[in-house]
Amino acid sequence: MRVTDLHLNGIGCDVGALMPVTVPLAAGEITSDEADRTGQRSAAVAELSGPQLAVRAGREALRQARVTVGEPVWPTLCLHAGIYHSGVDFWHAASYVRDQLGLGAGPGLTLELGAMSNSLMAGLDLAASVLGGRPDHDAALVTAGDRFGGPGFPHWSTDTGIVYGDAGSAVVLSRRPGLARIRAIASFTDSSLEGLQRGDEPFRQASVAAHRALDIRRRKREWLGRHGGPAHVNVRNAEAVSTVVKTALSEAGVDLPDIAKICAPHYGRRLVETQILQPLGIPVHRTMTELGLRVGHLGASDQVVALDHVLRSGEVGRGEHVLLLGIGVGMTWTAVVLQLGPASPSHR
Repeated sequence: MRVTDLHLNGIGCDVGALMPVTVPLAAGEITSDEADRTGQRSAAVAELSGPQLAVRAGREALRQARVTVGEPVWPTLCLHAGIYHSGVDFWHAASYVRDQLGLGAGPGLTLELGAMSNSLMAGLDLAASVLGGRPDHDAALVTAGDRFGGPGFPHWSTDTGIVYGDAGSAVVLSRRPGLARIRAIASFTDSSLEGLQRGDEPFRQASVAAHRALDIRRRKREWLGRHGGPAHVNVRNAEAVSTVVKTALSEAGVDLPDIAKICAPHYGRRLVETQILQPLGIPVHRTMTELGLRVGHLGASDQVVALDHVLRSGEVGRGEHVLLLGIGVGMTWTAVVLQLGPASPSHR
């Protein structure tokens, strides 16, 4: 989808304190071989819940939007994502985020997104569609936030090849120029892969994660054993990654060499190689992998945290293009092409 007249006005992040890999190694949570496989040097660990982290990120995104635009921006569309427990059962975290940000009652929708780690990127696709087709919607806020940890979801040992980190993130979108212009968005779905994280798990009436750690590794082994092993997933993922990236680049009128930086999921080093670098045919230095190896996979916040780092560090200049690539359990993929604008994140 080619996107016209839609801009990123504000961005916010709240990342947990970094826990070095020496801590889980000393505690016996992971082995040295596992640490070497991922290449993970540390992971972000927070005390606040995912929605609380999202609120803190949202405050910064709205503050930046006010500075960038010159007046307060009031989103009529509020979308929120979390891939793990929000901290309260039977509850609407998106409404909490909106209320805590002081956006109050009014026209529009407040929704939770369910594309797992691709949720915030998919939220950009949804927000662009709504703002592009609804003149009564002028701005959107998309947030994400997750806190992992025991007993249900240990950061270092729950998944294969991935270490999870805690963070909140937020972006404000509107038709007014700001930090970056959204040039194009593309999404792709392959639901035949949903069983990769389900394995042989039975359907239950309540979560077991309050009492014991989720074993995503076992679920993957179970499903892969019946579906051709990792090679099957690698092929399907490569096709999807190539499709969404090529589509988004074509709609934006640019080529992959024109992209100054790629903000993709913060997987461990080996998964980054097989799931992102090989399908796109790019070297690791074109991605934000080094940042990911410091903070971990931040649920749906990887791309925004990486983009915030790019903007604040000045690694990419005005007029240059950045590609955001999301991959989510289920599975879905979303690619977003941004062109950086005249503004930059303000600390005022």
